[in-house]
This record gives sequence, C-alpha cells and structure tokens, in this order.
Amino acid sequence: MKNRLVKMIPVILFPLLTWLISAPAGLETETWHMFGLCLSLLCGLILKPFSEPVISLIVLGLGACFVEKPAVLYSGYAAQGVWFLLAVLLACGAFKKTGLGKRLAYILLSKFGGTKFGRSSLGLGYVMMLCDLILSPATGSNTSRSAIVFPIFRGVSESLGSYPDKDPQKLGGYLELLEHVVAMSTAVLFLTGMASNAVIASTIKDIAGVELTWMLWFKAALVPGLIVLFLCPLVVYKLYPPQMKDLGDIKPFVVSKMQEMGAMKKDEKILLALFIMAILGWMLGGKIGISMYVVAFAFLALELLLGVMDWNDLMAEKGAWNMYIWYGAFFSISGAINEGGFYSWLSGQIQNYLDLSAVNGMAVLVILLLISFVTKYFFVSNAAYIASIYPVILTLAASTNVNIMALSLMLAFFGGYGALLCNYGNGASIYIFGNGYVSQKDWYLKGTILLAMIFAVFLIIGLPYWKIMGIC
Repeated sequence: MKNRLVKMIPVILFPLLTWLISAPAGLETETWHMFGLCLSLLCGLILKPFSEPVISLIVLGLGACFVEKPAVLYSGYAAQGVWFLLAVLLACGAFKKTGLGKRLAYILLSKFGGTKFGRSSLGLGYVMMLCDLILSPATGSNTSRSAIVFPIFRGVSESLGSYPDKDPQKLGGYLELLEHVVAMSTAVLFLTGMASNAVIASTIKDIAGVELTWMLWFKAALVPGLIVLFLCPLVVYKLYPPQMKDLGDIKPFVVSKMQEMGAMKKDEKILLALFIMAILGWMLGGKIGISMYVVAFAFLALELLLGVMDWNDLMAEKGAWNMYIWYGAFFSISGAINEGGFYSWLSGQIQNYLDLSAVNGMAVLVILLLISFVTKYFFVSNAAYIASIYPVILTLAASTNVNIMALSLMLAFFGGYGALLCNYGNGASIYIFGNGYVSQKDWYLKGTILLAMIFAVFLIIGLPYWKIMGIC
C-alpha cells in the first residue's frame, strides 16, 4: 500500500502544478491544464500504482472536476480508431478460443519436422517465424500472437531438456530471443499486426497529415520488412547460438499434440474462412471503397453471428477492454492538447535549443529517429510512448528539410522495432521476456545490436525502395 501511495505522488503532483502555475506564454490555460492531466496519466501508465484502466479512470474522474469542458476527456471513447483496435482485439480472441492458431503451428511443424532442415534448431526458428507471420495480418495484438505461438515452441524446447532454470541456452534462449524479434518484425509488416500500429497511424495522420492506409503500410513494409524477417532466425542464431544444433526427430511430439486436438472443428473452419476474408478486405478494401474499420467490425460481427464467439467470450477478453479504457483516455487527452496547439508550442521551444532547419534532410531523419529510440527507455506502454513522443518529433520535422513521408514510415515501422531495446518495449516484450530463458543483460545487448542492423536495412534498402515505388 505504501509503495502504491508513493507512485501516486507524481500522478497527483503534475495536474496540481499546472493549476497552481500560470500557463506559459503562447499556451491557453485550458491546454496547459490538459497537459497536466496528460503527464498525470502518463506517469500512472508508467509507474502503475493501479492497473492501466483503473488509473485512467481515476485521472479522468478527478480531471473532470476541474477542466472547463469535461466532455473532452471522454471523446476518445467514440473515436473510430479506438473502436477499430477494440474490434480487432476482440475478433482475434477467437484464434485462442478455437485453437486454430495452435493447429496452424503444429501443421507447419509436422510439414517441416520431417526434413533435415526442419530437424535443426535454425530450421525450428524459421518454422516459428512462419507461424507468427501467418497469424500476423489478422491478429491485432502481437502480445496475443506471441502467447499463441511461443508456448508451442517452448514445449518443443522443454521436450528436449531446455528449461529456463536448466540449460536455457541449449535451445530455449535462442527461441525466446528470436520470438521477440519475430513478434516485432511481423507487427511491422501489417497495419493490423500490432495493437499500437493504429495509434501510430492516427497520430501521424493528425500531426503530419499523412494517411497510412492498410495497403500503403503493407506496400512500404514489404521489401525491407521481409528482408529483416527472413534474416531474423539466422542473425539471432549467430548472435545467441543454441547449444543444440540437431534436434533429432520431433515428429512424435507434434503428432501427440495434434492427436490431442483431434479433427478440425466447425468453429475453426468458419474462423479460417473469416480470417482469409478479413485479410483480403484489408488488402483490397481501399480500392473498392471499404475502409479497414468496416472490415474489422464486419469480422467481429460475423464471428458473433455465426457463433464462433459470444458475449461471454468478448467479456473474457480483458486485454481488449483494458486497452479500450486506457487508450480511449489517452486518445482524448492527447487529442485535446494537440487541438490546443501544445505540440506546435513545444516543438518551438525545442527548436530554440535544437535548430535543424538548415541540416540535410537525411541527417534530420537519422537524428529524429535516434531521439525516438533514446526516449523509448522511459516508457512501459508502447502506445503511450507513441502518443507522447511522435507528435513532438513530427512537429519538429515540419520546419526541416526532411521528407515527411519517409519520416512517417520510419516512425511507423520503428514503433515496433524500437521495442527490441528493452524487456518492457511493449506487451509482447514483457510476456516473452517473462518466460525466463534470456538474461536481462543479453536481452538489452542483443536487442540493441539487432535494432542497429534493422535500422541499417531500412536506410540502405528501404529508402531507395520507397523512392523507386514512388511512395516518397
């Protein structure tokens, strides 16, 4: 209880200070007060005196007593982007409920496990990568996706004698570190590949006026993203090599698991069909006037209509509802301070100390991305990091020679890759690291090396590719 009260001090202090201290020149009083609430909510999400949704409701409830227009604090709950994310997370809960995600993984294991390559630890890494890749277009949370994929391969690891507390580097350490890289890499490929991608897209559109549609996102990520993805198993294999190279015959393990699951059930078949339709809708919808939001809502509606999910299943998806509560609150407050001109004012203050207006556009791109990497360490919530830091970076960029589209795409993709820096980069990072195979020192060191490699791929290959494709 005492620890909780200590953590509440900055949550209470920041809004109190903005009420006691007059607004700086160039800012309206109401925007200044909203900024105090934004800091309060941000501290609450980072320090977690209570869970994310609880601290969000506390900040909103107390803030409503003092701001001029309390309705602004709840406007985010009606935002299309917030509902889109909720719909995708709820719909993708069906993969876990029906067991379709596990079945796809076991099918891949059975196909590759009989080959010489499939019996190697490197081959197993590629099979795990393919499982994650297949699920990624319609699994809107890479945390949920990792929770489907990694337990299967942890089971393989344990069946071969590699446990977190016994011979972790025999196999499990390689697979754990690889799943972290893969989870971020598949998240980057699709707008719907990670929960906070929707936050990135809406933030970039609001601040920079660049609309990243599902197809544009995929087109831009395709070449550099796939290069990174298919290099991941090999690079991690070299950086953090497993002691066991040849796995032997894992077919008995896979066969026993598939026998436990039995024949493909009706709900799995329906979900598979809906899954394919959703992917096609997100890929082609823009060309026929159907937005990604409509596809997500239809995906969920059809699951309910056809009995794949019911209301109790939706209510059981606590992660989705938790996200809706805290993200809706953050969306409301960050939107209010943006409309009040806060980010323009802040970028102006920063420019007094960091003038990039005469700097080469490519250098500006690198500098701004490095700033985004450094600030990543201060955030536990990836969405909170994006909603707080990206507006400042994009507003700073507006007065420079940087290509805004190129910067927007880099920020979009490194919103995922940036999570490689630490063990709390996003929800998937926390979940995967929590399996305990890799030490924190190795996690940070290897993650930083991998991020540097990925950054080089996007600078050397991504930028020219986007220019050739006419994207920027």
